[in-house]
Amino acid sequence: MTSVHDHTKRRADVGDLYRLTRIAFDVISAFGCLRAQGLPGPVIVGVLAEHGYSSSSVHIQLVRMVERNILSSERLGRVSIYRLSARILSGFMDISGDRSAPTFEGRFHSALYSIPESARMLRDRFQYVARMLGYRQLRPGLLLSFVDLSHDLSAQLPAVVEPGWCEFATIEPEDIATARRMTSRAFDLEAASLELPPLESALAALSLDGSQPGGGLPEMSLVKFFDIYFQVAREVMTHPILPPELVGSHQPALRFRDLMDRCNLEYYLRFDQQILECVGSDSAFDLIEWLPVS
Repeated sequence: MTSVHDHTKRRADVGDLYRLTRIAFDVISAFGCLRAQGLPGPVIVGVLAEHGYSSSSVHIQLVRMVERNILSSERLGRVSIYRLSARILSGFMDISGDRSAPTFEGRFHSALYSIPESARMLRDRFQYVARMLGYRQLRPGLLLSFVDLSHDLSAQLPAVVEPGWCEFATIEPEDIATARRMTSRAFDLEAASLELPPLESALAALSLDGSQPGGGLPEMSLVKFFDIYFQVAREVMTHPILPPELVGSHQPALRFRDLMDRCNLEYYLRFDQQILECVGSDSAFDLIEWLPVS
């Protein structure tokens, strides 16, 4: 497995403005590792030091994530408290284990759009926000969803100006077989199925084929573990749960979420105490805003 750590973390984050980069994901993962909704900057720096990041690279990334509305920040004395934005929190909760599935009511909700290359930044933001909300592309200029997300999409975007345009509509397939084909194409089920075997093998190695969680590969470092964690979480975010009547009861999205559960268990068995000890000695520890205990 090629380590993302070896290639991404030492370089400036100059990629796609709307792509969730590896360092941004690792910042978000700090909230999950600590089961927190608000983290002081020094605590985030301490957690990511365990991943191999320098203090300066973390501070630069936090500024960028606030600018991109991934995080919000509030100054308390000499320390900034960072919180996940609402749209990132919704995806974060999905990674944490949401298993709700939409129903298929015989039609798709769609967004049809045309945004020219001269407004590429607007087009990129449109596509990014639409994807975060749950739309997927059936073909260029045509997005599908199982629920009406038009108000949510419009609320998060500036007006699409001429010569661009966007319209919302419903599409009713002629039969269930057509609906299944459209779903498979738009939500890329074939690609999802190809991503599963290597990830399932990686988790099997960590748990000795499920017989002893935490018992396999005892020498694995936190960095190498999060290479796997990042890949699984990316697939969870990429593949939403779909109506069972269109994709069956063993759809890839559910299998990715099962892998996410196993990743979380492996983390708690292997690294939870290490991270808690790391942040427990920090003077900003008392400023952590913990998630409610369920």
